[in-house]
Amino acid sequence: MILTKPRKFILEGETHAPAISDDLNFSYRIDAKDKQLRFTPVVQQIHSYTKPSINRYEVFFRPEGLCTEAFYQELSDEEACFIAKKQLKWLVRYIDVKTSNTNLLVDELFVNVDPAALSSVVADIILLRDVLAARNVKLVIEITERKPEALNVALIQEMHAYGVLFALDDYCFNNDVRHGLLTEHCIAFIKADVASIRELIHPSIELRKYSNQALIIERVESVNDIDICLQIKCEGIQGFYLSHAVDIDSIYAY
Repeated sequence: MILTKPRKFILEGETHAPAISDDLNFSYRIDAKDKQLRFTPVVQQIHSYTKPSINRYEVFFRPEGLCTEAFYQELSDEEACFIAKKQLKWLVRYIDVKTSNTNLLVDELFVNVDPAALSSVVADIILLRDVLAARNVKLVIEITERKPEALNVALIQEMHAYGVLFALDDYCFNNDVRHGLLTEHCIAFIKADVASIRELIHPSIELRKYSNQALIIERVESVNDIDICLQIKCEGIQGFYLSHAVDIDSIYAY
């Protein structure tokens, strides 16, 4: 069991109804300001190129009425921790309730967590891992590129030993400060924008150094993008050209 020191949050929030559909509707107060948020959970398929029998999906929590990328970029560390915990708790409950009467059509489920929030949600990640493992699903935590200086390598290694898989999201091959994690044998996947692959002079040669990690290419939105993916024979392909984000209920068979 992983034990973490309790952390005091400046945030106090609550959901407004006990129903699962309302658990992502909450409010909190920070810096003398009241905030109300509602998130829509969606999933996008990660198409497996080398192993087509594996069903992979990434879960997103979109803030309603706001630009998703800008919203998460502008969060304070305290807000990132508070929101990540709420989202992970919701996901655990959702999967636990839903799969009592339905089949989960996923082999690997990818979930984003910011480095700044990681140490505060260890217990939630472990619980989610256990809930998914009971249904023969692997959990992959995508470590985002936001505030990489907050990374706790020892904590990632500990969770990896427990059975949590990790991916580096939005990886930059030229100057990513998270590259040191690749030598720790705890990163299973690298997720990179197709544009970053184009920046490589000899992709097939330059990517050989990452042979210990499976490469998933993101933001694939054209035939030309697909050609790049096929040329380097990446593990997975993700983007609007193949599939859009859809309601999270799509990962279940009723």
